[in-house]
Amino acid sequence: MAKDYIPRTDAEFNEWFNRFCDNLPAIAAAVGLPQNFVDDVIGARIGWNTSYPASQQAQIQAESAVESKNWSRADAQEKARTAVNLLQAIPQLLDSQRELLSITIPDTTPTPISPEYVMELPPPNLILDLQTGQITIHFGVNPANEKENAKPENIGGAKIWYRVGEGQWMWAGDDTNSPYRHNIDLSTCGALEYRAQWFDKKMRVGLFSQVAKATVS
Repeated sequence: MAKDYIPRTDAEFNEWFNRFCDNLPAIAAAVGLPQNFVDDVIGARIGWNTSYPASQQAQIQAESAVESKNWSRADAQEKARTAVNLLQAIPQLLDSQRELLSITIPDTTPTPISPEYVMELPPPNLILDLQTGQITIHFGVNPANEKENAKPENIGGAKIWYRVGEGQWMWAGDDTNSPYRHNIDLSTCGALEYRAQWFDKKMRVGLFSQVAKATVS
């Protein structure tokens, strides 16, 4: 398929069409093309040379208008948010006034915690630290760094369980914040194992963690 000689973009067409019109009358006269065809093209040139610059100017103005609109909206939003933040901090502000302003009305009804929520959470991780007369159990999402070891949302704490050797699992205690310190006579224990599970604010318990082992020599 032959390539179209008429350029696709308006800028390229403008250059091509005006060059075409400049050369058409002389060539048409030389080869015998009827004048009415030449007149039609020249008439079309007048319309094009009027509408094309107007279109370019309108596009420039439209882009400028959009840019100005975007800037104005960003400025308006920033100032409105500042005012809303200040208003929301005023205790005397009524919900009816918030409604008139169409801003957020605080939800004073706590969202109920799903009974399945704690069971869907990954169990806490455990790191043990053996000391004289006690074992410190670091538990949580990131027990290696207590500064970045916040409990999951809506979780009250963890239940800590232990057993000696292959004995029965026993409850060591509950703790709302890591670490938990288990006071035990280590000299009589030998091998100790620990596991933990989250509990929510209604004391519903979650999955058990992996077992962490401590060997007391």
